Amino acid sequence: MVEHWFLREPAFFSMYCTHQLTSNPRMSIPIRVGKGRIEYMPEIIQTLSDAEFEETVGVEMLRLFLKHPYERKPAHCPGIRMIAASDMALWSAYKFSYIHLIAPDTCNLPSGKHYEWYLEHLSMKTSPFSKEEQESRLGQNAEERPEDTAEECRKTAGQNGASAASPHAPERIPKSYRNADEQTALWEEDEEMQERISEIIQSVKDWGSLSGKMAETILAADRVRIDYRQILNSFKASILSSRRCLTRMKPSRRYGYQQMGQRHSFSTGLLIAIDTSGSISSTALCKFYGIVNHFFQYGIEHMDVIQFDAAVQGEPVSLRKARKEIKACGRGGTNFQPVIDFAAQRQNRYDGLLILTDGHAPIPILPQGFHLRIAWVCESREAFLKHKGWMQSLGKACYMNL
Repeated sequence: MVEHWFLREPAFFSMYCTHQLTSNPRMSIPIRVGKGRIEYMPEIIQTLSDAEFEETVGVEMLRLFLKHPYERKPAHCPGIRMIAASDMALWSAYKFSYIHLIAPDTCNLPSGKHYEWYLEHLSMKTSPFSKEEQESRLGQNAEERPEDTAEECRKTAGQNGASAASPHAPERIPKSYRNADEQTALWEEDEEMQERISEIIQSVKDWGSLSGKMAETILAADRVRIDYRQILNSFKASILSSRRCLTRMKPSRRYGYQQMGQRHSFSTGLLIAIDTSGSISSTALCKFYGIVNHFFQYGIEHMDVIQFDAAVQGEPVSLRKARKEIKACGRGGTNFQPVIDFAAQRQNRYDGLLILTDGHAPIPILPQGFHLRIAWVCESREAFLKHKGWMQSLGKACYMNL
């Protein structure tokens, strides 16, 4: 297979060469990836035909191209949700002959979304499948021998054509889902591996047998890989300011206790503008407040929140009070200019402006003498892709999959 990929699948071959191939006879699944390794179970692999084996490894290579095994792993997120989200992201972009991936409509979700989106929406449910179904399958798996698993994996691969006709039928759920935690055991956030994969994607000239849609999905996912934590930390560092105070509690560096020392206290003010035109849900607001509270807890003297649609609504309130009072109101259109003008009139109080929006509004014009740093936080990746051009010309921009 490696020789075949070298000649006809240069993209797969390049990704394969970045990971160490390791035998793991203790696994009950054919193959898994993560932590810079490709682990395989020899007894199961031997039962697969060449075509089945190549497709099984190919699926994992696609997961690596999309960086699913190296994304941030949500706290207490079970493997079944991560695998289901990964499969749904692959399902609409690539069709397999032997491997059966769960379709998004199985969980009443739209197709064509990315991994993070499916992971976020699946996490609101107990599981992509029913609890009884999982328990029965997990019970079967506990009594299963490796050679039985191998035979069932082969049967599952061969029955893919029939399974596509009825994705809702319990017996059509892929066998590997009962071992989802084992499948994702090596998945963990790794920025270094993400960078290496990005370098491979940028260097690929021939995508081999991959469809144009799949190649476009990989390229698009790599282009918009924005780490909102890094963006927000950078924004915070750019707005921090301090106030110098004299104190008898510290000696002067030059004159000792004969002169008063100096103490520097943070005096940074942050204005947060929330688009309440109806495009931002209450759930998204709660998550946004949590992230802001986490990143701007230290070093910010005061954080005020205003809400706006076509105009600024009311006076600024503290973040703590806003978390209890501000809700999405759904008044209609959106206009950023009143927010910019509002902040410009109070530049002596604030050092930065953080705006949560979907971006659907006319591009604002910064008044002369406007010096506040601006960070735009889009409520979805789709909104970020559409508006990042003009947003990044006015400040920093990111999205958070709210």
